[in-house]
Amino acid sequence: MTATVTVAPREIRDLAYMAGRVAGCDAGTAERIAENVTCAEIHHGNAVSTFCDALEAGDLPGSVWVTAPDALLAAEVETRRGGSGSVMFEPAVPLAAIAETLQQSLQRGMACAGIADGARGDTTVDAAEMRRVDEAAVAGSRERVVHADEEAHRLGVRVDQVAFGRLEAAAAGFLVAEATLDEVG
Repeated sequence: MTATVTVAPREIRDLAYMAGRVAGCDAGTAERIAENVTCAEIHHGNAVSTFCDALEAGDLPGSVWVTAPDALLAAEVETRRGGSGSVMFEPAVPLAAIAETLQQSLQRGMACAGIADGARGDTTVDAAEMRRVDEAAVAGSRERVVHADEEAHRLGVRVDQVAFGRLEAAAAGFLVAEATLDEVG
C-alpha cells in the first residue's frame, strides 16, 4: 500500500496552478488545469499523479490538458443547438484533465455519457457524448458533488505522498524565494 498525505484542496489547486505556469501555460489555462486536477483528485483520485506524468512528459501547453476542456464545451454548445453533441479525443485524455469541466457542464444541465461510474483520474477518455438532463437528474448528482467537496474542504484530501512531492517539485520554480533575491542583489 502506498503512503498518503492529507492536504487541503487549495494546496492541490495552488501547486497545480504554479506547476502549469512553470510548464509554460498562461494564467487562465493554468487555472483551468488546476481546477480540473483538484476536482478529479477529490472525486476520482489519482489526478495529482496523472498530472505530474503530463508535466514530466513535457509540452503541457500543447497537450490535451489544454485542448480537451474546450472540445467538451464545443460539444455542449453543439448539443444545445442540435440536440446532441460529441467529441473524439485524439489522443485520449485523462479524466483528471476534464473533471471540473464536466461538473460545470452538469450544473448547466448537460451530462457526458461514456465515462464509467467510479472512473479514476487516470482513466483515459477517447470519446464523450453530451446530452441534456433534467433538473431532477442534476439535483441528485449535485448533492453528491457538494457533499464530497464539503468533506474535502473540512477533512482534506488523501493524496499519494510521492505524487504530491512530485507536484511540489514541479511547482517549486514558480517563485524565487526573497532570500535568494537578496543574495543576488
